[in-house]
Amino acid sequence: MKLEVLEEKCAACGVCELTCALRRFKANNPKKAMIRAEMIVLKDDVKVRVKVCRICEEKPCIKTCPTGALKFNGRWIEVDETLCTLCRACASVCPFEAIFFHRDVRGPLICNLCSGDPQCVKMCPMEVLKVVNV
Repeated sequence: MKLEVLEEKCAACGVCELTCALRRFKANNPKKAMIRAEMIVLKDDVKVRVKVCRICEEKPCIKTCPTGALKFNGRWIEVDETLCTLCRACASVCPFEAIFFHRDVRGPLICNLCSGDPQCVKMCPMEVLKVVNV
């Protein structure tokens, strides 16, 4: 399973970010979210970019991790925080810019689909996010 994102429908309202942070850390802090929606202002247009792990086929984050802290369990990327050195190599190669760090969290923030029950999908008022089985 993975998330499909319909960015053209997204209003960058932040509901997904708050839902994620509340679910994972019980914190009203979108900076702890494993999904980010950002507005990009262009000369004649405004676009929204949703940054969340899309479980890409190549998984460069896993290949790049020098300590083996990242593993694919068949459904999402798992982080072994005891192995992570916070080198950020994984974030530097993510094609979706979907790996985040927060000073209060030991290890990278990578969407784990809420262990198979992604709350952001349920809470998104614009129905931007969908779960797709792969």
